[in-house]
Amino acid sequence: MDETKRKIGKACRKFDEGKMTRRSFLTKLAALGVTAAVANAVSLSPFGAATAWASISGPEERAWALAKEAAAKASKKTLTLLIPTGSIGNMTPYVDKWKNELGIQLEFIEEPDEVVHTKGMQEAVAKTGRYDVMMPTAMSYPDWIDSGVIYDLTDWTDKYQPDLFNKQWGVVFPASHHAQLYNGRVAGLLNDGDQITLLCRSDYLDDPDKKKAFADKYGYELAVPHTWKEYYNLAQFMHDPAKGFYGSLEYRSPYYVKWMFMQRLVSKGKLYFDADMNPTFNSEEGVAALEDMLAMNAYLHPDAFSFTWSSNYNAFGRGEGFMNIVWPSGFKYSMAPSTGPATTGKIAATVMPADTLKDGSKLYAGLFCWGYGYAVSRYSANPELAYAYSQWMTSPTISADAIPYLGGYSDPYRINHMLEPTERLVQTYTKPYLKTLYDNMVNTVPDFCLPGGFEYQDALDKQVHACMTGEKKPKEALEAAAHSFERITKRIGKDKVRKSWLALAKNLAEPIKKASGADKWPDA
Repeated sequence: MDETKRKIGKACRKFDEGKMTRRSFLTKLAALGVTAAVANAVSLSPFGAATAWASISGPEERAWALAKEAAAKASKKTLTLLIPTGSIGNMTPYVDKWKNELGIQLEFIEEPDEVVHTKGMQEAVAKTGRYDVMMPTAMSYPDWIDSGVIYDLTDWTDKYQPDLFNKQWGVVFPASHHAQLYNGRVAGLLNDGDQITLLCRSDYLDDPDKKKAFADKYGYELAVPHTWKEYYNLAQFMHDPAKGFYGSLEYRSPYYVKWMFMQRLVSKGKLYFDADMNPTFNSEEGVAALEDMLAMNAYLHPDAFSFTWSSNYNAFGRGEGFMNIVWPSGFKYSMAPSTGPATTGKIAATVMPADTLKDGSKLYAGLFCWGYGYAVSRYSANPELAYAYSQWMTSPTISADAIPYLGGYSDPYRINHMLEPTERLVQTYTKPYLKTLYDNMVNTVPDFCLPGGFEYQDALDKQVHACMTGEKKPKEALEAAAHSFERITKRIGKDKVRKSWLALAKNLAEPIKKASGADKWPDA
C-alpha cells in the first residue's frame, strides 16, 4: 500500500511539472487503483495534483506522524484494543505494519457485542488500564464520557484534523454528528456505517410473468418498493411458503425487533421523544407502526422470531425470501458466492420505504442503528498513540482499504467510500448499492445515543416483542414502554438527557425535523 502511494505521489508531481499528459496521468492513476472520479478531480484541481492528493491522504499522514512520535516515547510497546467479536477482519491486515514500522504490538481482546458497553462501564470503576482503544457503538459514548472512562477527543481532532466533516471525504452527515459527537464534542471516531436498507431479489422483479401478474393485481409496475404500502404488497405477492420462499425476512426476534419499529415510527414523522423528553411513540403513529408490523407477520420467514443477524443473512443467501431489511454487511453476504449462493448477482437494493403523512407528502427516513467507532481509554498508558491509531484507521484512505476485507463489521461511512469508491469497494458493494447507502444515510435518525441509551432501547424492545408475540396489544405495549422511559429519564435526570436529545435532533435531516416538529425546538 505504501509503495502504491509513493507511485501515486510521484505521478502527481510529474503531472504538475508537465512531464505527463492528462490522459497518461489518468491512465496511470487508474492502473494504481485510483477511481476515475478521484483521478479526474485531482487532475483538475487548481492547487495542483500533488496538493489535491495530499489533501485526501492528509488525515492518514498526520495520524501516522503522531503515531511515530508517540510510539518512540512509549514505555509500553503494546496497544490493546477491546473489540466486539467478529470485527477483527478489518484490523488484522495492518498488524504487521504497526509492529515492523513502529515497534508496536496490536493486541485484540474480543468480547460479544452485547458485552462491550458493560466492559467499558466496568473499566470506569476498576481503572485497570487494560484497554487503550475501545470499540463501542455510538450509544455508549454518553455514558462512557459521563463516567470518565474515555477521553473527549475534540482537542486531538482540532489539532490533527481527521477531516470528519469534510464535504468531499468526511463522514456522511448526519451520521458525522450523531454517531461521533456527544453534546457537540467528539467522543469517538466512526469506523462502521451501520444503517439498514432494503434488499429485493432482482430476478423475481425481472420475471415477465410476475411483472404482468403483479400489474394486473395491484395496478402498478412491479419494482422495488418506494413506500411501506408497496413493501407490504410485494411481500404478499411474492410469499410462497409451499416452496419455502417467503415475502420478507424482516426481524421479529428480541434485540432486533425494536429497530424494525423505530424505522417505521420515524418514517411516520414521529421521533422517540418530544422537546421536553415526553415519549411520543405511545401515539396514533406508534400504534399504526405496530399494526403494520403485525400485518406483515403473515408474510415473514418462519424463523423471523428467532433470527440473529447471521441466521437472517444465511437464510436470505440460501434463497428463502424475496426481501430483507439488513445492514450493509447483509448486502456483502448476499453478494459473495460462498454466503449468498442463491442471491449472488440477483440483488436490487433501495433506500428504506417512505410513509405517507397526513398532508399526503411522503417522508423518507432511515435508521442509523448501532455503528461502531473507536474511543480512547482515559486509563491508557499511551493515549496519544491510541488516538493516532483511531485516526489512522478511520482516515479516508486507510478506511477505504480496510472496509472490503471480510470477517469484519466495518461498512462504508465516508463520502468518498460511497461517491468516489475505490475499485475494491465497488467489487465488494457495487456502485449502485454504494449510491443507495449514501441516499439512505443522509436521511438517517440515530439510535438512543443519550445517557441511559441502552436502557431506553431495551425497554422498548421488550414491549415491541411482547406485542409481536401477541402477549400485549399495541397501545398496551407502547404505554408500558413509555412508563419505563419516564422512569429512566427521571432517574438519570431530565435536564441532562434533554440537553443530549436536543443536540441530536438539531442535526437531523430537514424533512424529518419538519415532519416531527423538531425544526421548532429550542437549541440544547
